Amino acid sequence: MKRVFDQHLHSSFSFDSNEKLENYLKVMKDNDLITTEHMDFSNPSTNFKDELLDYKKYSEKIDELNKIYGSRFYKGIEIGYLKAKETDILEYLKDKEFDLKLLSIHQNGNFDYMHMGNGKIDLEKHIQEYYSLMIEALESSVEANVLAHFEYGVRNILISVKDLDNYASKYLDKVVELLIKKEMALELNTKSMYLYGKGPLYKYMVEKAVKKGLKLFSLGSDAHDISKYAYEFDEASKVLLENGIREIVFFKGSKLEFEKI
Repeated sequence: MKRVFDQHLHSSFSFDSNEKLENYLKVMKDNDLITTEHMDFSNPSTNFKDELLDYKKYSEKIDELNKIYGSRFYKGIEIGYLKAKETDILEYLKDKEFDLKLLSIHQNGNFDYMHMGNGKIDLEKHIQEYYSLMIEALESSVEANVLAHFEYGVRNILISVKDLDNYASKYLDKVVELLIKKEMALELNTKSMYLYGKGPLYKYMVEKAVKKGLKLFSLGSDAHDISKYAYEFDEASKVLLENGIREIVFFKGSKLEFEKI
């Protein structure tokens, strides 16, 4: 890969990161940088507090860094979708400009999916609930560029490719159809793939998506500190190459850029 433009990063502008945005200068080298800061209404992880990006301070910081280092810093957001808060989400976004918008489904209104384990869970019911919420998000009025970590709802659950295929295949077919319709990219989330061991699920999903005609794919580390910047991008790129995908997409506002792998 000629250059790295990680499409999923967090800094201290997100509620769950302490990394100063400017610290990414230590690892970004000559690359551009975008952070995708959290926006989660009624966040179960923080006692249902609205975790909203301070857009004014964030924009001021981006402007400050661009004056010092040139126009290399871009603004991004990770939209945590919840149907009950769709009006609030749209109201928050309406007067703000972002170069990249990720769409994520972190919760169901009661709990964050990362806070559940296997326990006595009904796997089929759980999977169908999660992917129904994903379809709901993609069919909503919230506009985004990338669907982030498609497996977040099962990230903390022991699940095989066979289970995912048995219980979620028809839902995932619909997800891909909506991504194509909305010209959105599917993210390969390398934290999920290589820290949480969900690489096989991503291989399955990429193969399915390519067969159905999806051409847009992005790479995101989901880093919350500089140590995981562009984490295992070379390995994730191999998954795309194995499925005939020769380039990844970068989002910079209305401008799409492609980079050969």
